[in-house]
Amino acid sequence: MKLIHTADIHLGMQPDKQQPWAELREKEIWETFGRLMDECNRREAELLLIAGDLFHRQPLVRELREVNYQFSRLERTKVVLIAGNHDYIGSRSNYADFPWAEHVTMLSGEELQTVRFPELSAAVTGFSYHTRDISEARLRDVRAQGGEIAVLLAHGGDPKDVPIDFKRLALAGFDYAALGHIHKPQKLADGMFYAGSLEPLDKNETGEHGYVFAEIDLLPDGKKEVRTEFVPFAKRRYVDLTVPVTPEDTNGSIQERTKRLLAAEGEENLFRIVLEGSREEHLAPDIGALAKLGYVTEVRDETLPEYDFEAIRAANHDNLIGMYIDRIQGIEPQDEVTKKALYYGLKALLD
Repeated sequence: MKLIHTADIHLGMQPDKQQPWAELREKEIWETFGRLMDECNRREAELLLIAGDLFHRQPLVRELREVNYQFSRLERTKVVLIAGNHDYIGSRSNYADFPWAEHVTMLSGEELQTVRFPELSAAVTGFSYHTRDISEARLRDVRAQGGEIAVLLAHGGDPKDVPIDFKRLALAGFDYAALGHIHKPQKLADGMFYAGSLEPLDKNETGEHGYVFAEIDLLPDGKKEVRTEFVPFAKRRYVDLTVPVTPEDTNGSIQERTKRLLAAEGEENLFRIVLEGSREEHLAPDIGALAKLGYVTEVRDETLPEYDFEAIRAANHDNLIGMYIDRIQGIEPQDEVTKKALYYGLKALLD
C-alpha cells in the first residue's frame, strides 16, 4: 500500500501578514495543496492522510467545497482526515454535516474511531479536536488491531495539545503513525513521523517542507515492511542568510554581496538577513535597501564597528570613555562577551 502523509496545511492563512507578498503566500498555500492531488495521482497513492489543521481557522462552506473538488480529482486515492486545534469542530463548525465525496472519510468524532479499507488490508484510527486545546493524553492507551496494516492519524504532542509519550506510542503496534501539529518535519521512530507543514508558515520555519511518502507491504508471514521517504514539496523556503561584512565594505558592496547570496540560495525563497563581521567605524548599513532586495522578512545588523581603541583612549584618557576602555580591556579572559561589551559600550558612550 502506498500512502502520502501531510498535515498543517493551514488553508486561509496569510504568512508574513504585514509583508506585501502576504496575499500571494495565501494563494500559494492553496496551489500547493492542489499540486498535492497531482502528486497522489502521479505516485498512485492509495491513501492520503491529513493529520489535522487542514485549515487555519474554522472553514467556510465555499472553502470546504473547494477542498472537496480537489479531492474529486484523485484517480485512485482514498482520503482520511481529522480536525486539529486550529480547525477544531466547534458547535457551529461547517465540518459537522459537510457532504464529502464518497472516497473521503473524516474521523470527526472526539473519541478514537477506526475506518477500515478491506481492499487495502488497512485500517486508520484517529479522532478530531472539538475544542481548541486538549490537555488529556488521549493516545496513552491506544493499541493497533492485529491482522491488517494499522495506521494512526493524530494531531498534537505538546502539553496543551494531546501530550504524547512517543516511546510508549512506538510500542502500540501501529505500522505507521501519521502525526500533525509540529510544523518541522521529523522522524520520531520507524514508521512514526511528523510530516511538518506542507508550506513553511513562519520565518522561524526554516529548512525543507513537504510530505511523507510511505510504502507498506503486508508479507505472507503477517509481518509488515515499511519504507518511507520525506519529499520536499513547498513552493518556497525560509532561509537564514548570513552576509559577511569587513571594514573595507561600503553600502554598495554589502548590497552586491547580498544580491549574489540571495541568487545562490534561490531568489524565490524568503530571507532573514543577518549582517555579521566588522565594519568601518562610521558606516551605517542601509537596512532599508537590503530589505527591498527580495522576499526579505527581516534584516539584522550584528556587525561591530572597527574602532581604533588606542586612538580613542588617548583622546579620552581623562574622561569616562577612556576609563571604560581601560576597565573592559583589563578583564581576563578576553572572550566574545567581553569583546562585545567593549564595542557596544563604547558605541553608546560615543553616541
